[in-house]
Amino acid sequence: MREHAKTLALSASMLIAGLLIGTLVLAPTLLLNQGTAQQPFPQDSAWRYQSIRVVGSTTVLPIANACAIRFMELYDTTSITVEGGGSGRGYSELIGGLCDIACASRKPKQSELDAARQKGVTLILHEIAIDGIAIIVNPSVTEGLSGSLNLTLEEIGKIFAGVYSKWSEVKEGLPNEEIKVFVREPGSGTRATFEEFCMKPFGFEVKTGAAQVPSNPAMRQSVEQTPYSIGYVGLGFVSNNVEVVHVARENGQPFYAPTYENVKEGIYPLSRYLYMVTNGIPESSSLTDRFIDFVKSPEGQKLVEQCGYIAVYPKE
Repeated sequence: MREHAKTLALSASMLIAGLLIGTLVLAPTLLLNQGTAQQPFPQDSAWRYQSIRVVGSTTVLPIANACAIRFMELYDTTSITVEGGGSGRGYSELIGGLCDIACASRKPKQSELDAARQKGVTLILHEIAIDGIAIIVNPSVTEGLSGSLNLTLEEIGKIFAGVYSKWSEVKEGLPNEEIKVFVREPGSGTRATFEEFCMKPFGFEVKTGAAQVPSNPAMRQSVEQTPYSIGYVGLGFVSNNVEVVHVARENGQPFYAPTYENVKEGIYPLSRYLYMVTNGIPESSSLTDRFIDFVKSPEGQKLVEQCGYIAVYPKE
C-alpha cells in the first residue's frame, strides 16, 4: 500500500449543512460539512504554490492518494503529501496542528472531541465516500460448506468476544478447529465501526488474546495466511484469497454479501461514511479548500469509485 503521494486540487468554499454531535462549550468542536461538489476553480493563484499534508485512515488512503496524484497532474506547482497510520493518528495530528487534513473512517471519539476543545480546534467532517466493512475468513473455514458462510451481527460479535472457541460451535458443517481472531489496533476507524455494529449492541468486548494488526492490507494478509482465522477489512481491500461472510442484521432477516451494489443500496448491514476532516472551514482559495472540493467534484468522485468505494456526490 502506498504511504506517500502528491496531488493538486480543484475546489471552492464549503457550506456547513449539519450540526455538531459532541458537547459544546462556547464554540462547536465538531461540524458535519454536507456541501455538494463545486464548479471548476476560478483563475486565482495563491493556492497553486502551496503544500499540504494529509494523514490518517488506511481505508481512506487509496482515495486520498488517487485524488492527490490526479490533482498534482492538473496543478503541478502544488504539493500534497499523503500518509496513512489510521483514523486515530489523523485526528491526533490534526488537533495537534501537524497536518492540514485528517482522513477518517469514523466520527471522532469523545476523548478526541475533548482534546479538540482544549486546543480550540473545530473539527469539520467532509463526507467523501461510503464504504462497507467485509468480514473475511481464511478459505479453510468454509471448505465443508456448500454455500456461503452466513452470520448475523450477534454471531459475528460472539466470535470476536470468544463466546465460541471452535468453528464447529458456530455453525454445523464448520471445522472442529480453534478460531483465530484478528482485530485492528484500538485507534482504527475500521475497528471502531466494526465494534459499533457487532460488539457494543450486544455488550461484547474483543476477547483477550486476539491478534492486533495495524492496517487493512496487514489484516487481509494475516487472514490469507492463517488457517481457521477471521478478521475484517474495508470493502476495497477484499481479495480472491479470502472468503467473505454474508451478514444479516438479526435472525430471520436476509443475508447480504459485502458487494458494491449492496452497500450502495443500503441493504448491507456494515456500512459507513468516510471523511476528510479539517480544523474549521478551510480558508477560501487555500489548497486545503481546493483539494477537498476536488475530491467532491465529478472527477474526484469517479476516482472514489475506481478505488472500490461508493460516491456520495453526483458524478455528472
